[in-house]
Amino acid sequence: MNKDRTMFYIYISIMLIATTSGQIALKYGISSMGEIPSNIKDGAIFILSALSKPLVIISLLLAFIGSLAWISAISKADLSFAYPFSVLSYVFILLISSLILKEHIPLIRWIGVIIIGIGVFLVSRS
Repeated sequence: MNKDRTMFYIYISIMLIATTSGQIALKYGISSMGEIPSNIKDGAIFILSALSKPLVIISLLLAFIGSLAWISAISKADLSFAYPFSVLSYVFILLISSLILKEHIPLIRWIGVIIIGIGVFLVSRS
């Protein structure tokens, strides 16, 4: 494997870890706040309040790190090759949602994620 391909996989891994961790931090950060209100004024207050939560701030930082890693990854490979790897975050989110957040995941969702995984595997072989 050449150096560019190795660096691509490192950047993709960083992006996936940062993105997945950021989503979990965001979920935990806003979980005590309830649902966002329907009206604009209360919704804006909700968002501003959420932005003061440490886990929400961490999630935004992780999103930024994930974006930097993504920029680096697509500088090393064609977008048509790289983009399918980004959907692996769906797989990781599903697993973490089930194992850590104790969310019920219907069978059809598991099947969909398995299909995504097979698709990414096939793309990685090209």
